[in-house]
Amino acid sequence: MALNDNITALERFTSVTITDDTGNNLMTLRMTEFIESITRQVNQNIVINGTGSPEGVLVAEPFKIYIDTAADTTYYKKTGAGNTGWALLA
Repeated sequence: MALNDNITALERFTSVTITDDTGNNLMTLRMTEFIESITRQVNQNIVINGTGSPEGVLVAEPFKIYIDTAADTTYYKKTGAGNTGWALLA
C-alpha cells in the first residue's frame, strides 16, 4: 500500500487517542492535526538539504538524510553523533 493510500485510510478516522502503557489518555488529536504533526516531525528530524558533502561538516545523529541539492546526491548518517559517518546512497 502506498503512503498516499495509508494517509487516505487514516483520514477516514475523525481522531486518534494516544495513551500510555496503562491505558491513561495522554492526548486526543483530530486526524488532520495528527497527520500534520507526523509530517512535520519527519521533515524536521530526518531530511536535511544543503550543498556539498556533509562529511566532516554537518553534525547529526544516525539515520538522518542529507540531500546535496547542488550535486543531486543523497547521503545518510550511518554512524556516530559528530560530523563524520555520512555515507553516499547509490
